[in-house]
Amino acid sequence: MAPTAGSIYSGVIKQYHDVKGFILVKKPDSIRVVGQAPVVRTDIFDMASTGNDFSLYIPSKQKFYVGTVGMLKPSKNSLENLRPQHIVDALLLQPIDPSKESYFREDVENGPERDYVITELAACAPGLVSLKRKVWFDRSDLEISRVQLYDQAGGEMEDIHYSNYQDFTGIHYPAKIVINRPTEDYSLAITILQARFNQPIPDSKFTLKKPENAQLINLSAAGQPGEPDGR
Repeated sequence: MAPTAGSIYSGVIKQYHDVKGFILVKKPDSIRVVGQAPVVRTDIFDMASTGNDFSLYIPSKQKFYVGTVGMLKPSKNSLENLRPQHIVDALLLQPIDPSKESYFREDVENGPERDYVITELAACAPGLVSLKRKVWFDRSDLEISRVQLYDQAGGEMEDIHYSNYQDFTGIHYPAKIVINRPTEDYSLAITILQARFNQPIPDSKFTLKKPENAQLINLSAAGQPGEPDGR
């Protein structure tokens, strides 16, 4: 995993070192992400979520963050805006529900690149629809190359790029996934070295408990993101 915080607009681009680790994902929305330091393989961070709530432990700082998938206000520290659900949305693409959403197909040409684009619309009010998602397929092999996710106002929330598809024990899946979150001002590149699918994972794997000596920080509190919540 190689995160990049900051953007060319803010002038605070900072490239962080890539981190090896493990990602466990279970439908519909459970995820556990553990990042480890090179060579010594000690944990740099441990993050878990089972839906709307998430927790994050950083051993080197003895800080234990809790919060919700939605945020009241993006943090000035771009990587504090990382939420497990952002990764879930990229790894597990949800099918279109014809009873609730409509869609149409476009043929898009951008120089030598030719794609099919499925644009998905969701009902937001009686007689009104909003842009929900765009799914890009490479016309040459019909592999998904890009997915754009939008909020109810039509603003782009997440731009995901997929490449280097490989066979993982019979499952055709991209080995390179790049997540861009323009509002929160960060991106995350994931390179999959090994993958196993359809394995049983107990629910306990998605529970992260606060160590006794760790400082609790509530990112969903009314104060500034990253401030202690007083407990």
